[in-house]
Amino acid sequence: TVGSVYSQAFSASGGTGPCTWAVSAGALPAGLVLNASTGVISGTVASAATATFTLRASDAGGCTGTRSYTLTPVCPAISITPADAAAGTVGTAYTQTLTGSGGTAPYGSWSVISGALPAGLILNASTGVISGTPTVAAIPATSFTVRATDTYGCQGTQVISLKICPVITLSPTSMANGMVGITSSQTVTVTGGEPPHVFSIANGSLPAGLNLNTDTGVISGTPTSTASASFTLRATDTNGCSGTRAYSIAPLPNTDFGDFSSFGSASS
Repeated sequence: TVGSVYSQAFSASGGTGPCTWAVSAGALPAGLVLNASTGVISGTVASAATATFTLRASDAGGCTGTRSYTLTPVCPAISITPADAAAGTVGTAYTQTLTGSGGTAPYGSWSVISGALPAGLILNASTGVISGTPTVAAIPATSFTVRATDTYGCQGTQVISLKICPVITLSPTSMANGMVGITSSQTVTVTGGEPPHVFSIANGSLPAGLNLNTDTGVISGTPTSTASASFTLRATDTNGCSGTRAYSIAPLPNTDFGDFSSFGSASS
């Protein structure tokens, strides 16, 4: 097997005394050598090219015998991962590293042999890294075939699936703070993607007393504390694409004093 250690002992019958061994015609496969004293061919196979050669054994009296051989090394199975690349988003920088296994590293040659990458992305022929900024959504996922070549020229292929999501935007950009003890409701709407969207808290938490309806995007309830709360809301469409927006809500105290027109801050 190409890239693996190989050993094959030969023996001779007839003649007198120990034999001396030599390759009298042709050549051994790349990476292999013949021990002239023991008749052992060994080494690390370095090519899948078929080799035809003739071995000659010479006894103590100078008498010889020969035999011709053909040896065809085989390449190991080479796998490429991942088959399902991480999803990208239109307008957002993307990177995905493809990895080869089963052959002999480094895998110094990568290429797309059928299909095409999503618009805006390229494959680095030396590193196997897919990168760039997608310019067009790809729903359903785009499929293309990648080939990797190891240090000995052995190759493996893999069909890669890559989804590019559209931009999904949540509105409003900020939320009213509300007031402790007063029931309030705020609806988050979505543009982009394929409805229906499912809403979730990606990180942080809502103010005490408020809840999120995951189907409608409505945040409602009665705040029970003036403690400020920061959280990121995520909306995921039917294709698994999502968008997020960060919010901050600081419920106001229930009093006749103070400015009740304050709004929470947000960043997208």
